Amino acid sequence: MMRENEQLMGLAPNLCAFNTFDANQQAASLFNWEQEYDQLSRGRFLGQIRERKFSYVHLFQEDSNRKLKQQCRVNEGIWLGLSANDRPLHINHAQGDSDSILVREDGVDFELLTPENFSIYGLVISPALVGRIQQQLEVESLTNKSQFLSCSQHYTQQIKAYLALLLSPNQPRWSFHTHQGIVQDMLVELFAQSSSQETQKATTTQREVTMRRVRQYLDNSQYRNPITVTELCDAVHVSRRTLQYTFESCCDISPKQFIQSVRLNQVRRVLQDTSDQRCINEIAFDFGFFHLGHFCQSYKQLFGESAVQTRSN
Repeated sequence: MMRENEQLMGLAPNLCAFNTFDANQQAASLFNWEQEYDQLSRGRFLGQIRERKFSYVHLFQEDSNRKLKQQCRVNEGIWLGLSANDRPLHINHAQGDSDSILVREDGVDFELLTPENFSIYGLVISPALVGRIQQQLEVESLTNKSQFLSCSQHYTQQIKAYLALLLSPNQPRWSFHTHQGIVQDMLVELFAQSSSQETQKATTTQREVTMRRVRQYLDNSQYRNPITVTELCDAVHVSRRTLQYTFESCCDISPKQFIQSVRLNQVRRVLQDTSDQRCINEIAFDFGFFHLGHFCQSYKQLFGESAVQTRSN
């Protein structure tokens, strides 16, 4: 009813803003997404989401102060992502620059690796608008299964400037229909600029293959036992040096740090599950932490609070 009233009065949709204090809380806060976030850098998590929902486009800006590994899937439409503070990020182990425009279709899992103090603009385009843009441009697909859209740096900066205006606390001066028309025209121009003739890079780099094998091996192990770097090298058939280089290139951390961070995030999810009444020692041991003192220290360094505090919150 609020959305109908806004349109009848000619107003742009209200800006919704809320703060979050846990990576998983932030992951669950976006509408129409399936997400799971792992915190990879140390300290208390602070985040914020600001959003406006038009009839055919959901616009949002997501801020986070800690390095995150985000497992994501949008449920409907097409998602576009742009760095809001001109910092690069990784998608599916491929690094984009600060002006890259990321794109993913609905129902497709993807992984983002975002640095500390990061801000990203997101646009989710409804299936109805996707269909209209395809018809207008006379194309069968807007993404061509690519992870990035190609357009001029100047136009990317124009898009960012307009999104900053729309997602600022101030009420936009123009009407709902005016802004909705601008957003739709902006998207048509973006997809028109995106080079449909550019040959898609079909070859997968060795590091992407290695990271997929690592992920599969770790998922199969369920992180239940301590995993050594040597064991991981043997499992994915690479040298220790290659594995180290791959992780530094794709994740900006060592293999050992990555494994420990993921296992700590798994423990945190269990601690936040009120139905699981096992003691903290038992949960930690189940995820391969056999030295309780080291576990407690590592947990507090990563999340900025103790395991006991997490369970009591």
